[in-house]
Amino acid sequence: MTDLSVVLPAHNEAANIAPMCAALERILAPLGSYEVVFVDDGSSDGTLAAIRAAAASAQVRYVAFTRNFGHQAALRAGLRHARGRAVIVMDADFEHPPELIPDLVTAWRAGAKVVTTRRDDDEANVSGMKRLSSRLYYRLLDQIGDVRIEPGSADFMLLDRAAVDVVNGFEDQDIFLRGLVRWLGFPRATLPYSRGQRQHGDSKYSLRRMIELAVTGIAAHSVRPLRFAIWLALGFAALGLAFVVYSVVSFLFVQHTVAGWTSIMAAIAILGAAQLLVLGIIGEYVGRILRETRRRPSYIVAETEEDARGARQAP
Repeated sequence: MTDLSVVLPAHNEAANIAPMCAALERILAPLGSYEVVFVDDGSSDGTLAAIRAAAASAQVRYVAFTRNFGHQAALRAGLRHARGRAVIVMDADFEHPPELIPDLVTAWRAGAKVVTTRRDDDEANVSGMKRLSSRLYYRLLDQIGDVRIEPGSADFMLLDRAAVDVVNGFEDQDIFLRGLVRWLGFPRATLPYSRGQRQHGDSKYSLRRMIELAVTGIAAHSVRPLRFAIWLALGFAALGLAFVVYSVVSFLFVQHTVAGWTSIMAAIAILGAAQLLVLGIIGEYVGRILRETRRRPSYIVAETEEDARGARQAP
């Protein structure tokens, strides 16, 4: 069995593939036998061609999707394709610095089954709005979730083969890897790191994708929003009852009062907003239940390095 596997999801990262392979070869060679597993997440800029070229090396393997299925699906595919005794997952854009890999391996060899990372340079490299929203999100998840995820956590981690096998056994359609590995309960170590400098291209995580990931993290690790919806509905029902009392008192004891218009409109607006909010929360969970019952795969593989090598060897 290979000692180390490095899984790298890649979406439109053509210019970063060759430099990443060179950096990983330099860093991994002294650590033992290794393999590099790229996952092409439906790229449209020549990323797959660059990965195919890199796969001329026996240490480079890959999985290519038929279309873009998302970062978490790419992580899952890479974990299923990896063969190492330990698997490192990281991005292919150098924002997860490869130079931290020896420290991850050292912590693993010291006994940690899961080695997670935490960014410690948010003040210097992240906008104030993103920094604030990230802190608020992790604080919310800490309060309502069944796992604690430290602010600054990322999908840059090392998993022992035992943890990888457990994760691969999950059949959930939507996973939130950085929360799932904490939920497993394996011995864990956390290392700080400074965000690396992207060499080429721009970040592929748009605001929409970040919101989707945040919602997945909450829905995957907490049912408390459903309970919150119940209490919210009861609270607004009580507020609506108070408006009814107010309307009756105003009609009976306050002169020159327009009969009920203000209170009725206020009650309708408040109760309508409450109902829409509650339905939205419930709908999010119902939608995820629907995806689970369909039993569709999280991704579809178009080709792997074995397919490409077989095609080159065919007469």
